[in-house]
Amino acid sequence: MGFVMFVGWCLSWLFAFVAMRAKSVSSASMSAMLIMFPLTFLSNAFVPTETMPTAIRFFADNINPVSKAIAAVREILGNGTIGADFWLALAGSFVILAVFVPLTLLTYKRNA
Repeated sequence: MGFVMFVGWCLSWLFAFVAMRAKSVSSASMSAMLIMFPLTFLSNAFVPTETMPTAIRFFADNINPVSKAIAAVREILGNGTIGADFWLALAGSFVILAVFVPLTLLTYKRNA
């Protein structure tokens, strides 16, 4: 549960940055959907990546942090073990934090 909450919290910094850069509430909402849509639907959340075209499969397996988090949760809940996907998702979450916390705070200071 804590892992899922941490990944969600890290992604919220990305969306906070997008919201701070938006001109209106509706554009912030639409921008968030434009980010979340590919992260969710180009992941292993709904279908196995083996059934995807090559380019999409590469993105889902190697780049998409949501895929790693989903695979980690499946492994934890299914096998009760922590594997490589957990550590990769955790590392990806820290990268998101390292990039978007300073950007969000800088944008907030500029707007204030």
